[in-house]
Amino acid sequence: MRNLRFAACAVVLVLVAAGCAQLQSANRYAAAPGSVDEPFWCAPETGVALSANDCKLLSVQLDSAAFIANAHHTADAATAAGAVSSAYVAGEGAPFSFTGPTATFDPLAPDKLLYDGTDPASQVVGIEWNVTSTSAPDGFVGPNDEWTDEGGDVWSLRAWILRPFQNEPNVFATTHPCLEAGGGVYDITAPCYTATHTNPFRVLVTNDDGYANAGIDAAVEELLTIPNVEVTVSAPATNQSGTGRKTTAGPLTATNESTLSGYPATAVQGFPADSVLYGLNTLHVNPDLLVSGINDGQNISLNISNISGTVGAARQGALVDIPAVAVSQGLGSPPDFPSGAAALRSWVDDFLLGRAGPAIFEDVVNINIPTCPSGSIRGTKVVPLAIDFSSGNPFVTPPNCLSTLNDPVDDIAGFLNGFVTVTSVGTSGSITS
Repeated sequence: MRNLRFAACAVVLVLVAAGCAQLQSANRYAAAPGSVDEPFWCAPETGVALSANDCKLLSVQLDSAAFIANAHHTADAATAAGAVSSAYVAGEGAPFSFTGPTATFDPLAPDKLLYDGTDPASQVVGIEWNVTSTSAPDGFVGPNDEWTDEGGDVWSLRAWILRPFQNEPNVFATTHPCLEAGGGVYDITAPCYTATHTNPFRVLVTNDDGYANAGIDAAVEELLTIPNVEVTVSAPATNQSGTGRKTTAGPLTATNESTLSGYPATAVQGFPADSVLYGLNTLHVNPDLLVSGINDGQNISLNISNISGTVGAARQGALVDIPAVAVSQGLGSPPDFPSGAAALRSWVDDFLLGRAGPAIFEDVVNINIPTCPSGSIRGTKVVPLAIDFSSGNPFVTPPNCLSTLNDPVDDIAGFLNGFVTVTSVGTSGSITS
């Protein structure tokens, strides 16, 4: 087994602050290796399965690499950092070179990032190291590296760990089939995507209205239409609205129930954040995404988001680096849960395609969908969180889906003018009841 490089260890404190999604996934596996699936890079279809400990060490290294790659998410960012681009090559992408080959392998020092093109908006898809050596260098933990002899005592290694270009059969493959001659393929039903995403897309679903609410049922039924998805529902047994990120001291109890449409659900006697912890610690789910909602009623602005159990549950997941989205449907008679489900699906599709923001920098995402008394939803706006009600009171004024305003200043203005609002709310918030 190759040794963990000191450089990767040194960056752990940085990654703790920035988000260590892959390491946390490995930690959950290491804590319950008999009941939690390994991260795909630890149990490759092509290569050797790693021990729980080596899985954690490799995940530290991959987190280091992903941190560097996501800091240069677009080709424009890479160019601004001094990278020099080369032409796009099918299977490999367009390499942007930051330095020449290095003397030793360092997960924090890839000398090339691979993009889906060379225009400024092109997206980073892969990571490459080039090392000067007379033989294949020591690299990542484990024996699964695939070093290529480039000649002239230069060896190259690629890693495919960035959405949507993960390669689950072989994270260190030399090429990726979704980098076709015409460019990158962004289609979760494409054969190249299904061939490289052989594990289920695992989603943990919770809410604060209780497992039997119509909103969570709409979310679950929509998520189940995603190909190769595995949905686990762990939600409060009763309505727990307004409980923020409050948790219960001591053991939790739960019963096996069903959503309104009959999908299996675990009903937890506790708060929304308790339901997340129960899903992780008792059900041993190792999710790729946490969905909280769809809440019956908007959770909008700074003050409301901080007391929301819907947002609190999402924040609980994000504390252990699970990408999390809170989804709330505006009040109405009846609430327009079909529109809420469509908005959730649109965001999840962007998430799967790497277009919901670089994974390592994702905060908790808060989505609010108006229930239009007339007209229809006007689109989606990514906006800041309102810090007060200067844009209006969304709990008094109904949304105007016939509005002509196109540039809302915050989530309240967007919501009141008929837009689905998408806001980053971070992991911190009140833990009040």
